[in-house]
Amino acid sequence: MCLKSTPLNFGIIKNILVYFLNYPIQYLNIRLLFLISFLLLPNLLFAQKEKVPNLKAAIRTGDIAIDGRLDEAAWLVAVPTRNFIQREPLEGAKPEKLTEVRVLYDNRALYVAARMYDDNPKTIAKQLVRRDEGGQFDYFTISIDPNNDKRTGYQFRVSAAGVQRDAYLYDDVRRDNAWNAVWASSARIDEKGWVAEIRIPLSQIRYDVSESPQSWGINFTRRCLANNETVDFALQSRVQYGRVSVLGRLDGLTLNTKNRRLEFRPFILGNARTAPSEDDNPFFDGSEFNKRFGIDIRYGLGSSYTLDMAFKPDFGQVEVDPAVINLSEFETFYQERRPFFVEDAKIFDFNLSGRDELIYSRRIGRQPTGRAPGGSTYSDIPQETTIIGAAKITGRSLSGTSVGVLAAITGHEKGKSYSKEENLITNFTVEPRAEHGVFRIRHDFRDGATQLGAVGTLLHRNLPNDGSFNHLTSNAFAAGLDFEHNWGGVRKRDWAVYGYIAGSHVRGSSESILRIQRSSNHYFQRPDATGFAVDSTATSINGANWRLQLARRDTRNWSGSIWLAEISPGFEINDLGFSRSTERIDGGARIEYRNFIPGRLFRNYRINLSTFYNFSHEALDNPWSVSSWQQNYKRGAFMGYADFELKNFWDIEISSRYSPTRFSDTMTRGGPVMKSPRSFSIYSGIETDRRKAITLGYGFEAQWIQNNGYEWSTGFDTTIRPTTNFELEISPRFTWEKNPAQYVTQTDELLFEPTYGTRYIFSDLQSRFLSLETRLNVAFSPNFTFQLYAQPLLASGDYLNYKQLLKPNSFTFDILDEGTRSFVDPKDSQRHLDFNGDGMTDINFSDRDFNIQSLRMNLVLRWEYKPGSRVFFVWQQNRDERDATGSVKIGEGLKKLLTANSSNRFIIKFNYWFGL
Repeated sequence: MCLKSTPLNFGIIKNILVYFLNYPIQYLNIRLLFLISFLLLPNLLFAQKEKVPNLKAAIRTGDIAIDGRLDEAAWLVAVPTRNFIQREPLEGAKPEKLTEVRVLYDNRALYVAARMYDDNPKTIAKQLVRRDEGGQFDYFTISIDPNNDKRTGYQFRVSAAGVQRDAYLYDDVRRDNAWNAVWASSARIDEKGWVAEIRIPLSQIRYDVSESPQSWGINFTRRCLANNETVDFALQSRVQYGRVSVLGRLDGLTLNTKNRRLEFRPFILGNARTAPSEDDNPFFDGSEFNKRFGIDIRYGLGSSYTLDMAFKPDFGQVEVDPAVINLSEFETFYQERRPFFVEDAKIFDFNLSGRDELIYSRRIGRQPTGRAPGGSTYSDIPQETTIIGAAKITGRSLSGTSVGVLAAITGHEKGKSYSKEENLITNFTVEPRAEHGVFRIRHDFRDGATQLGAVGTLLHRNLPNDGSFNHLTSNAFAAGLDFEHNWGGVRKRDWAVYGYIAGSHVRGSSESILRIQRSSNHYFQRPDATGFAVDSTATSINGANWRLQLARRDTRNWSGSIWLAEISPGFEINDLGFSRSTERIDGGARIEYRNFIPGRLFRNYRINLSTFYNFSHEALDNPWSVSSWQQNYKRGAFMGYADFELKNFWDIEISSRYSPTRFSDTMTRGGPVMKSPRSFSIYSGIETDRRKAITLGYGFEAQWIQNNGYEWSTGFDTTIRPTTNFELEISPRFTWEKNPAQYVTQTDELLFEPTYGTRYIFSDLQSRFLSLETRLNVAFSPNFTFQLYAQPLLASGDYLNYKQLLKPNSFTFDILDEGTRSFVDPKDSQRHLDFNGDGMTDINFSDRDFNIQSLRMNLVLRWEYKPGSRVFFVWQQNRDERDATGSVKIGEGLKKLLTANSSNRFIIKFNYWFGL
């Protein structure tokens, strides 16, 4: 049986406006909506033509050594360009320092020589950092668009210290820093300034082979830190939308020889782990070691596409995830860090409303869901599911079609359990074999000003026939269409309308579909729901999600957007995507004013106002009733933000947020709708000049929640750079909050009719969090670096009282008096609750107070001993200590943290790159 989702509705705008006009708290917001609509009226009458700068490349006629000296006769053939324009600080002004660039080429590579003149070479900033890292230094950047699609390209940057950084450019203005190429560069400082000499192998980029001369999109950018000047060959305006679409032209290229794009990267990895052990645990004696070897292959499919394959792959991640204390009803989102999935990942992007993602690659190889059989004394369960193999095809055709295809197979994962009573070790399944597939395609029209795309995902699990994994779905599918249409302005990018529509279909046993219906982003079991209900016989579930947005893109002063969106109740993508969103009808608007022209007080500033509103589909039960929309108002806010950069390069941020009283369908974890109090918050932050050897930042945030709730948070950011190759960042954070309605549990013991028979228990929770995030970066050379990340965390939660919700659509409680109707039994540390005051326990559970001392540490030593070939040494340490005192005592907490047992992992990885 299939669950029917609520139909998509476009006729709700009138009802939302009626709600805005009749609910007093919204008067200001509806005025904002009308103001934005007025400002977003496009004016197409004043489009101007802009002269595009161009440079002619010359054929390399002699040998060139990439050493930063420019003393070869071959460079004299190239005609230099000195045609640069200032982007910052004053857009359009003449550069303060002269820059000269030459370009040569042959059938195998592109050669670029840049001479950056400087009257005072001692002021050239040359901070030494790891490859692909940002920093405070002078740099020279090349951006190229070989396909002339005005949407995608490649970027290569070298700093004055010789540090390389590369990126893939996409969607005109976005950049994928995870893309890596193998190229050569050298930087040298002399009495005239500094020089960057670069060789980019043509095998690292996609381009057309032709007997006819070609012209590519090109840009050169120079950054001078001392006077904060950024200059471009083709202006990358801060007041005009577009980056790739506004590149200049590189003429005179005749490339008639096809380069073979075949790369191999074999690797060897050793992994050792130490951790506390127990004497009678047969699976772990305190240490273990394993090794792995494999190979990654990259092969060019013609001039447009690339095939990546991994055999016996290493999908481990080098960076640890930060510690998070999550007391909400939703799972925590973690960034993908595994290299195979990170590289070229942007071509698969299909982002949804609310920061959800249709494709979340961390689902592939996730932690197994199976558990040890009952009666087990010890168990050995893998931390991740083995990925047997994976492959992907990515690329973009010369006609403007981007394609991404990814396939991965995860194995039938087994664990081991030991029963001390029976002295028996048994194997058991913890995750069934599964196949994952993703397909993404986008095509450009009108030179990239219009784009249409599609996506499809599928997951198939080979579930065992014994029913032991019936809680998992057998098949999950998702598909979507998205579009973007730009018009107006010099390069046809100033105005845009864009959006998407996506659908999902999930199949499985009735047990697996029931689990989805009862999960936190559905809660079909809600007793007061009118638009949906649990169907225990259903074996599939369907849903849809759409969004439509109109935006005024980057302009000199005013920009903004307005949108409508909807998520139907049955939309479910968490098998291969990520969603924390419940069903809703969504609308909102944003307006921004900014000024980039330096004035008497500020170098630049921007002010942003925005608002959004979410409504439940149950508002459509009586769509012409204002009260229906009021009672089904799920979430919303009115927000203001301002950012000011002062003349001395200090930065000030100020923001505020007001959230009216709403009606939450998630606070009771599947129970009836409950009122959520209104709140107001403010934030202010200040940061000193980041170019200095010492940078200080301070931020403070305060939130007031109706019914005696609050949150206070403060933090410092300190960056110390005593030398050009040493950087220390220390970021202490302290948060003190009180949640007036933290969910605890629910029970059917002693039925309570006002809340449909079930009692919903909450508490005033007072929490404190103290963390000290620390990063240390030491660069011995551009190719040999040391990095340390450490996050000590002290957290506590004190459940001040326990209380029962008295009726739906309210925030009224029955406080269970401490010591009489609510108490902790010292014998078993169990919390006992007495609802009717008869002196008898009605429900008991473990006391919820907590104290957590945690340390996450990650040390990485990297050596790129030849281009593309690296050696890694990694040390990861985790410490975790927990108790139930419910209060933070810094000295005692740090002592416990230092003496806590630690788990250590040591990794050595060696890979070697060679291309044919």
